[in-house]
Amino acid sequence: MGKSLNRDYIIPIKGLSIGRHQYGFSIDNSFFEGFENSEILKASLNVEVELVRETTWIKLESKIKGEVMVECDRCLDEFMLPVDTTAGLIVKFVRNEDEDDDDAIITLDPTETELDLKQFFYDYICLSLPLQKIHKEGECNPEMIAKLKSVAGEKVVKENGSPFDKLKNLLN
Repeated sequence: MGKSLNRDYIIPIKGLSIGRHQYGFSIDNSFFEGFENSEILKASLNVEVELVRETTWIKLESKIKGEVMVECDRCLDEFMLPVDTTAGLIVKFVRNEDEDDDDAIITLDPTETELDLKQFFYDYICLSLPLQKIHKEGECNPEMIAKLKSVAGEKVVKENGSPFDKLKNLLN
């Protein structure tokens, strides 16, 4: 791996030579503290970035691997969830930003000296998480599962005496 930048997610692009460059980043708990209402409680991630520099653009290919701590959507206990994803980004150097806006392409003024990747990393880590973050089968908190089952049982009893029965009576 090439240059290693810890806790600093900025790549200096001024004076960066044309060609391939390798960077490595470590992402931990402090990274996510800067984002309000983050679903990620703790993290231990490594990011490898391959940067290809050309005269009018930069292409980034990132591999993000490790694990994050999230809250289980079913039992509300915390658990470690593996993360293994790739992310791509193209940076164009343009004087005006009137061009089409694309999520995979960002534009920078040619006079910019740095490329801040913090938001880019955060977005792709969050997008790599499943929609439902739940423990593997049988690993949820048994007390919470018992409470959920008892609540579900009460709802079934209430639905048997449905309010729709009263509506049926209005038709008669």
